[in-house]
This record gives sequence, structure tokens and C-alpha cells, in this order.
Amino acid sequence: MRPAVAEPPPRVLGRRRGGPGATVIACAGLHGNEPAGLEAARRVLDGLEGVPLRGEFLAVAGNRGALAAGMRFLGRDLNRCWTAAEVEALRARPGAADEFEQAEQRELLGVLGEAEPPIVLFDLHTTSGASPPFVLMSDTLRNRPIAFGLGLPVVLGLEEAVDGTLLEYLTERGHRVVVVEAGRHDDPKAADLHEAVLWLGLVAAGAVAARDAPGLARSRALLQEATRGLPRVVEVRHRHPVAAGDGFRMERGFHGFDRVEKGRLLARDRRGDIAATEAGLVLLPLYQEQGEDGFFLVRPVRRFWLFLSAALRSLRLQALLPLLPGVSRHPERPFTLRVDPRVARWFVVEVFHLFGYRKRRPEPPWLTFSRRRPR
Repeated sequence: MRPAVAEPPPRVLGRRRGGPGATVIACAGLHGNEPAGLEAARRVLDGLEGVPLRGEFLAVAGNRGALAAGMRFLGRDLNRCWTAAEVEALRARPGAADEFEQAEQRELLGVLGEAEPPIVLFDLHTTSGASPPFVLMSDTLRNRPIAFGLGLPVVLGLEEAVDGTLLEYLTERGHRVVVVEAGRHDDPKAADLHEAVLWLGLVAAGAVAARDAPGLARSRALLQEATRGLPRVVEVRHRHPVAAGDGFRMERGFHGFDRVEKGRLLARDRRGDIAATEAGLVLLPLYQEQGEDGFFLVRPVRRFWLFLSAALRSLRLQALLPLLPGVSRHPERPFTLRVDPRVARWFVVEVFHLFGYRKRRPEPPWLTFSRRRPR
């Protein structure tokens, strides 16, 4: 468990305003045992004093109660309750009925709702196991310049495996969002890595000119050194879910991006051994009591496929997908296609990924594929 902070931090850690431009938001401590992002955000707020700024830089604290307790969450994971249905239900309910994370979410909604668009949000996290820093994003063309501008490994496809993240909620509303994982909770370098990410992020978002960002070359070098030799882009292939009572225990010694072969023992629970379902790289091995994700397996993606997908989307060729055999538009949900797996059987997932349809869910007799709003 990460040591608790002395007292709950303020919801708004600080802000700096400049001329016209985007609102760049640093959201830190969405999990209460991950306070490194708060320290990084405070440093950047101080560093922006006197720096020409286009737009606004806003730093906010996530789960204030859990930060004070040094726990991931008090009642429920605050980064798993951002589905449209849950947010709608929260807004329809009186605030007096809120419990723990519901009250936190209500306040965050208020702060985020007051931010002036366009919005670029950096969701700052750390990991329970040792790991180099990396970035998660929803695969929209709007997100790519921000995510790739950080110079870190980029992870695609998390939205296929996990529901209810802040990343998903804000991306659905047309904002640019990246999640940054900056190493183990108790690693003193995590705050340094997050600080470097925020400076590079401010430049990538057009809020600060590269010549005006203090120590930008040092920030870039720090991130390059921390990720030397790692693949630039990977995609999620497998998630091992964890539920209360599973007795999940990750085998000791795994680090983020460790290579494993199919069949390698990764963890154990009350049902027995848990082995790698395929060869790949381990990501986010769970070495804490709280958490719903035991580990992920990812594999590298060749940059060629990213260039091809960008070209296809720029030409708006996704409009032709409903013409394929077994594919039709969802009658009620925009940006969602239905696939009859009895008809469309070859390279379905790979083709839909090229066009940004990464959220796959079974809705018998269909498979549905959804993508983020292309804004």
C-alpha cells in the first residue's frame, strides 16, 4: 500500500491561464495509492510561472478520500464507473445519497464540465509492479499526435478489455485523452517521469512552445532512457479479470513488458494455476490487494498498420464496411456495427481494428464493434 497523504488534497490543485488555446488537464490520483502524479502536477504549475501559455493548464486531484487513506479506492474503483449509464444515474440521484467514490465522481464531473473545450487530458497513474512508463489511448486519429508526441510505448485496445474508464468516457465526448503509467507506486522516479510527460504533453497539445518549456531536452532524454529497447506500439491481446474471493496471486518477479512464452505460469488463484494463453509481453501485473485486472498480455504492432489505418480513415472508407457480407449498422447506436460471425469469418477483428472499431462485445447472435466518435 502506498503511504497515505497527510490530508485530502484540494480538488483543484492549481491552474495557469494564458491566451486562447486548449485546456490541458492533469488528472492525478484517480486511484488513491498513486499520488506521484500530484507531485508532478504541482511542479509543472510552479514551472509554468512566467512561461508563455496558450490556453489553460488545470491540475485536479482524483480520489481525494482514497488518497488520504493510501488505498486504491474506498468503496469502488473510481476508474471503472464512467459508463454513460452510470453517469446519468449519478446525475439523476440527489448528492446526499452519494457514497465514497460517487461523491468524488460528482465533484470531478463538475470540474471537468466547467473546463473550456477543446480539452486535452492526461490521466496520471502508477503501477503495483515495476514497469517502464507507457501510454494508453483510445485509437482515434485525434489522440495519436498527443500520445506519440510523448515518445513512450503506446498501448492500444484497452477499451476492448475494460469498461467504465475516464479515458473512455471523455473520448466518447470528443476530447483528447491519454493515460500515462509512470512505474511503480513507491518508485521516487515516478513523479519525475510524470513531470517529463506533462511538459512534453503541453508542447504536443500546442499549449507551450518547445523553446519555452523548461528542461524539455532533459525531459525527453529521461523518457527515452526509461523506455530504451521497448516496442513503440503494442496492442492488448488478453486480460485476466480478478473478482473478490478469487484469491489471485501473481507470481513474483514479473516486470512490465517482460516477454513470456505460451504456457508460462503467471499467477495462481483458488481454481489453480494461471498460464499465459499465448506468447507476448506482460503488462500491469497485479501486486496489490485491490484491483480487477490480474495482468494483460500484449504484442507489438508494426507502424505500417498504423499508417495504413490512418490513410483508410482519412479517406472515410469505414463507410464501406456495412457493404461487407454479414456486416450491418446497429439500428440504435451510432458508430457501432453488427457482425454475423456465421457469415463474416475471416480477419474480422483485424479489419475492424484498422478502422478504429476496437470495442468488441458479443450480443447474440451478433458481435458488435464500436469505435470512438471521430472528432
